[in-house]
Amino acid sequence: MDNNYTKKRFKEIVSVALKHGFKNGIGDPKELRLVLEELGPSFVKIGQILSTRPDILPIEYINEFQKLQDDVSPEEFSIMKEVIEFELQGSIDEIFTNFKKTPIASASLSEVYLAKLKTGEKVVVKVQRPFVKEKMLSDIQILKKMAPFINFTATKEVVDMKKVIDELSTAAEKELNFIEEMNNIIKFKENNMDVKFITVPRVYEEYCTPRVLVMDYISGIKIDNVDKLREAGYDIHDIATKIIYNYFKQVFEDGFFHADPHPGNILIYENTISYIDFGLMGNLSSSLRKKLNEFLAGASTKDVDLMAKSILKIGIKKGPIDLNRLYRDIEILYSTYIDEAIHDYDIPQILEEVIVVCKKNNINMPHDITLLIKGMMTLQAVLAKIDKDLTLMDIAIPYFKDRMVKEKIKDLNFTEIAAFLYSSIKSTFQLSTKVLDIINAGLEGRLKLNLELKDMEENFNEINKMVNRLIFAIIVAGLLVSSSLVINANIGLKIYGISAIGIVGYLGAGLAGLLLLISIIRSGKL
Repeated sequence: MDNNYTKKRFKEIVSVALKHGFKNGIGDPKELRLVLEELGPSFVKIGQILSTRPDILPIEYINEFQKLQDDVSPEEFSIMKEVIEFELQGSIDEIFTNFKKTPIASASLSEVYLAKLKTGEKVVVKVQRPFVKEKMLSDIQILKKMAPFINFTATKEVVDMKKVIDELSTAAEKELNFIEEMNNIIKFKENNMDVKFITVPRVYEEYCTPRVLVMDYISGIKIDNVDKLREAGYDIHDIATKIIYNYFKQVFEDGFFHADPHPGNILIYENTISYIDFGLMGNLSSSLRKKLNEFLAGASTKDVDLMAKSILKIGIKKGPIDLNRLYRDIEILYSTYIDEAIHDYDIPQILEEVIVVCKKNNINMPHDITLLIKGMMTLQAVLAKIDKDLTLMDIAIPYFKDRMVKEKIKDLNFTEIAAFLYSSIKSTFQLSTKVLDIINAGLEGRLKLNLELKDMEENFNEINKMVNRLIFAIIVAGLLVSSSLVINANIGLKIYGISAIGIVGYLGAGLAGLLLLISIIRSGKL
């Protein structure tokens, strides 16, 4: 953008701000939202991006920015056609057999059209509006120059405007590059390849550029159109349950989740759940997921100490921290929920209140944690519309229980089984100290046998019998433990609703245990 545009735009921004009463600083959040709306599409998008960042802006402004709507008139098709043909290096007629000139969706940054490829696939074509990137980045540069003079007077919270605008600039660059969204779709599709009830549109990479995105058209029913879903024969409770289970999988197993699961982005299509629009995604590293799990464990057991330690591990320190104050603030938060049943816990609300506590104590939450909170709040609002009796906690409890059992099975090893068995033998049969010493030495790999040549064969036979029985007992215990875990996990082929693998394991353990007992009785040495 040239200098004349920048000067004109600067004057316009100042004029609109003064009109809404912002003379000595940024005041009323509602008035600020009206300023953004009046300044046009690029500022509306700026507000929408900032609405996902409670880590850098006061919550009063975040809540107001979430009301911003993309109510934008469609661009002339002839102008959008130029963008498409320039980006794809060919005419529309060369690539598509049919291209609807009226967009099916129109937003501040882009428009979406229906089309049909020469190869026969029905697709949607997302096209960036002309010059929107240049205008938006120019507006952000103007805000950078104004940053030293901007202060928020409606909150006691100190806002680092330089950081706000730097973060905004980074986020805008991503939003304005459709290759980012293409990669998000590909990754999300790979993560959910084995989930039969999830459908992810295919992207046509050969037709994707930073300003054009082509993917399969999915004709489904919006998730909040409950009447239409029921008419089509869908089980609403089943759909809601599957959405939550899959969302927990995205967050806690994949570490890559849809951060904007509002009703317009979730369709029910041919008995599957289909996500669309992958512009806003969250990433959680395995270490961050582990720390988040610790915090949620503390929240579910009302363990203030574990919650505080987890917050310190997750958060980014931005100043001195008074640990006594942090613990006190968490205890106050804890006291709010002390009388509530776990079923009634509002996970997004708890996490949002935690962010407020963190800010008061000079701790910033990572951006992806704030995206997770936004995603969960959006999902909870969807649930309230389609299945009022179902809560996130209804699914969270069985999900995490099931996941813990599966992780135990995955991590099960001989050392753990041996340790478990040894502990059981020690407490149950009260083995003599000398025999315990031998077993300890054997398990630790330092067993040494000093035998006299006299009666050597007899000694070896006794030791062999003892070790054989010990190993046999370890195998029996291992079968019992692993079979119990498998039955708890409820995986594999079922017999009368019980895991067949678990049943076979129990039968094997029972038979082996019986043989061991018979062997001991016959030896006459109980």
